[in-house]
Amino acid sequence: MITTGNELVKEQISDFTKQLNIDEMYSYIADVKKSTEEIIRGLAYSDLKLKIPDERREDLRSLGVVSTDENAVWLIDCWCKKDIRGLIKMPFSRHWIMHIEASQRIINKLK
Repeated sequence: MITTGNELVKEQISDFTKQLNIDEMYSYIADVKKSTEEIIRGLAYSDLKLKIPDERREDLRSLGVVSTDENAVWLIDCWCKKDIRGLIKMPFSRHWIMHIEASQRIINKLK
């Protein structure tokens, strides 16, 4: 299943998490960290102001890496409206806090 999780609701989230291979998830996280660091090392300061080209938006759609569900597909437009600096800052902003809070609510309901 390809998902960002945004389109999942209630039992779908629970069912999805039961299927997760935690070791594979950690491996994925490590791979993303490594590739992100490589990309960032290759950037010049002036690159931080570059916007994502419109063609890239269509590339992302065609790759099928984001669900076409209306509760997830908006992510592509959100990402593509940012410049490189905005994409880099996203994980350190309200974005992560929002996910941590949602995860905590789920954990509390499961207890």
